[in-house]
Amino acid sequence: MIAMRFESRKTSLTILLLPFLLSLLSPVVISSAAQDEEPSAVEPWEIWDEDGDYISCEVNGEGDAECEYVFPWGGDEVMQFKEYHSYETMKARMMVLAQENPEIFEFHEGLNGGINARGEETTADTYEGWHYGYSSPWLKITGDVQGGDYNAFNGDNGNYPDRPDVMIVGNHHAREWMSFQVPILFMETVAHYYGGGPVDNDGDGLIDEDPWGDADGDGQVDDDGDCLALEPEWQDSNGDGKPCNPGDFGVDEDFSEVELTNLVDNREIYLIPLLNVDGQKYDREEFCPMPSWESCPSGGWRKNLRNNGIEPLPDPNEQVDEDCDGVDLNRNYQFEWGWPLGATVPLIPGTCTPAEDEQAGITNNDVYTGPYDTTDNDGDGFVNEDNVDGEDDDNDGQTDEDWAGGNSEPETKFIQDMTEMNDDNNDGASEFKATLTYHSYSELVLYPWGHCTGCETTDHDQLVYHGDQMAEMTDYTNMQSSDLYPTTGDFCDWHYGVHGSYCYTMEIGTAFHQHEDDVDHIAVRNNGIAFYMIKIADNPRERADLEMNNIVRNQLIIEPVIPESGDIPVEMCLDNAFAIDLNKQNSHMMYRMVKPSRQQSDYGPKEWFTESWSHTEFSVVKGETCDLLNDSGQGYKVVANLPVGDDENGVLHVKAMIST
Repeated sequence: MIAMRFESRKTSLTILLLPFLLSLLSPVVISSAAQDEEPSAVEPWEIWDEDGDYISCEVNGEGDAECEYVFPWGGDEVMQFKEYHSYETMKARMMVLAQENPEIFEFHEGLNGGINARGEETTADTYEGWHYGYSSPWLKITGDVQGGDYNAFNGDNGNYPDRPDVMIVGNHHAREWMSFQVPILFMETVAHYYGGGPVDNDGDGLIDEDPWGDADGDGQVDDDGDCLALEPEWQDSNGDGKPCNPGDFGVDEDFSEVELTNLVDNREIYLIPLLNVDGQKYDREEFCPMPSWESCPSGGWRKNLRNNGIEPLPDPNEQVDEDCDGVDLNRNYQFEWGWPLGATVPLIPGTCTPAEDEQAGITNNDVYTGPYDTTDNDGDGFVNEDNVDGEDDDNDGQTDEDWAGGNSEPETKFIQDMTEMNDDNNDGASEFKATLTYHSYSELVLYPWGHCTGCETTDHDQLVYHGDQMAEMTDYTNMQSSDLYPTTGDFCDWHYGVHGSYCYTMEIGTAFHQHEDDVDHIAVRNNGIAFYMIKIADNPRERADLEMNNIVRNQLIIEPVIPESGDIPVEMCLDNAFAIDLNKQNSHMMYRMVKPSRQQSDYGPKEWFTESWSHTEFSVVKGETCDLLNDSGQGYKVVANLPVGDDENGVLHVKAMIST
């Protein structure tokens, strides 16, 4: 941010320029003192531990100092990510946060049901797990979530036709415990920081100086250099062998709360931390009891708990057949379902080859795709003649209308119906343009396709671009999913192939049952990914095109010049290739005046940020050019005139939202 103080009017006025929503790189001013020589290396507590609001350090029994992350919302070891959340603790926390933050959080389990997009009648029971009978809990997150339209099928309020939607899903595979800890950290971060800020997150006296990723483009993710200033022994706090890397103390620790609030207010976020409730409970309570990293160091329960026995209907009281029961949820989506690529497809549903030792990771039936569909879906007397692949396989003028299988499970039906019944503007298409799913492990960023090798999507370059940004934020490897191994019935292939959603799979961590000592730093390392996906959800393809041409990175808010009287003009310099949409709803300058007292800091307490924002439109400044950042040439000016009275004083907060 840039803080400037002017005294050209009758009273003093400070203008605080906050990050504009579209920008991936907002200017930051960091106070520094000139020094004649390099500063000596420091210990962590010399930078951050004065109040213990970022890390906590103490001396152990052997006289050695130990430090760990501290999260500002407090709570027990589970809430501090020193121990794993369970299904029960996660659900309880979701309900508490929804109660405490009713303006942005709305808690749900499963869906209400009704007549879905395929003409099928469903009820809330449709989405309950086979064995324990629980539905997947989820949060609807958006500004004024109780407003907007009500979706009777999904059961959620806060549906706004002008807000892009994003879906975030954890734990398709039961044994991948970190895959639902990361979305819980995202949830806690939003709840704690929404509506506040700017905040000095790490207590080093600076604000918003180290956002997620390499904000200043110098090849180093430690943008403010505080990790690099540490003694070498502290620079690799997460123990991955790479100093000052994502997840280490002092890396990406001071993000913009203003941008976080902007994103929540202008997006609809569907957060499903734990999809596979049945499987996760079984893995934790029965199959790999705690400490699971010792009882199941290499394997674990992967699937849901579908009864694959010979009974026509599942028996909830029957014990789980660990050799044959369950369906791999991430092989059960309809797009290109059923090809034997990294999955088993029994000719007779329920048959399987018994596993040898699933706890040790030696399995033969772990990736069962689910049963064949035996319904004549289009009533033409044929079965399974037009699978879901985007083509009219039977040349009847319809596409994908008689599928071979997939989306047979309560959990995948839940994802399918939430997606297809989320149509805020009634155009017949899903609103989800960006989707994210967490898995573990391998430290990878994966993008479609997964079902074919030597193939590319029509958005290949753009998918690679966004994947590269997330790989930079985590120091993971970005690759096409099928380059790892080909799969069938994959979540991201379905979301992209059927609904055109830019979809990514994050393979986080280094084990299925990661040791509890690793939970906090792996969650921190991956926390920025959800915010990145939320940011690009309005138009992922256009954002990638603009960024690949360095258009957004070179735009800026010009330092205002305050006139003697009248409105205060605030100008932006935009690239000529950025065709701004002057509709006030899509592009506008937001502003508000707050009045600090002598006892308050330059930026003020959180109470300031209850002040409401006003909006004013942009107009193009005719006949004037301006210098873009990074010596990238000249652009054009737009201006917003803020109606601030001549006698007003205080701190004027200004932030811009621009759109094409």
